[in-house]
Amino acid sequence: MKLDILTLGLLGSAALLAGAAVSLASGAGQSASWLPPSQARETVNVAAPAPMADMPAQALALTWQQSMFSPDRQPDPVNGTAGTSSLDGTRLTGVIIDGQAQWVLLQLPDKRNIKLAVGSALDSGWTLTGVTPQQATFTGQGQTRQLRLTLLRLPPPSKAHPITLPNVPTP
Repeated sequence: MKLDILTLGLLGSAALLAGAAVSLASGAGQSASWLPPSQARETVNVAAPAPMADMPAQALALTWQQSMFSPDRQPDPVNGTAGTSSLDGTRLTGVIIDGQAQWVLLQLPDKRNIKLAVGSALDSGWTLTGVTPQQATFTGQGQTRQLRLTLLRLPPPSKAHPITLPNVPTP
């Protein structure tokens, strides 16, 4: 039997791979060689950064006046007419709690959307006195009313049978 060069090359490669597998199985290359220890570096004492101060409400109000992403944005129009004397038709659409700053987003009966800070009053005379993540408390006319945030839920699963294809024999 005559061995050609290709067969000899493949046999040599197989022998090298078998030798490498045996040496790895016997534990070759499992010891770690560490560098000698060096002198400790001097550490620089860096003071912790100062905490950010709370921004005044007036500075935060500027973000509602003009957006940095939409320069031509205008503030919500102010309606000079007095609203109704109750909170009927007013919907709580959002709550913003950022540290000490608290706002609510409301949709008025005339479909206007407004942002109201705690302590501010509506045109109808109701004053926002408290905010929780799910509700807003208003005080006015000797009464206290609460608006709750509506939580949307998925409808219950359908009880109808799934669609099935008719049994049509192939032509």
